[in-house]
Amino acid sequence: DHIHLHEGQSLVCLGDVHGDFEALQEALEIAEVYDRETDSWVGGNTILVQCGDVLDRGMEELACYSLFAKLSHQAVKEGGKVILLVGNHEVLNAMG
Repeated sequence: DHIHLHEGQSLVCLGDVHGDFEALQEALEIAEVYDRETDSWVGGNTILVQCGDVLDRGMEELACYSLFAKLSHQAVKEGGKVILLVGNHEVLNAMG
């Protein structure tokens, strides 16, 4: 597959969250797609690709996935998109 970007549209890639919710929020704010105060997508038509490894090391994996799910729904309404890829940590956890 490929991602077709429209003129002026941004693509942001983020990886290796490893269950660190605070770091995730900070990275999303730096990328200008998330506002922590309103807990909402502010990225407009930006495409955000999470390159895997949301799991392991941190204690807030579910909070990270919940935020990605919420932002995914909000992004679509603004013409944006959140794409979650499966990383090696997700594969290793699925394998047991």
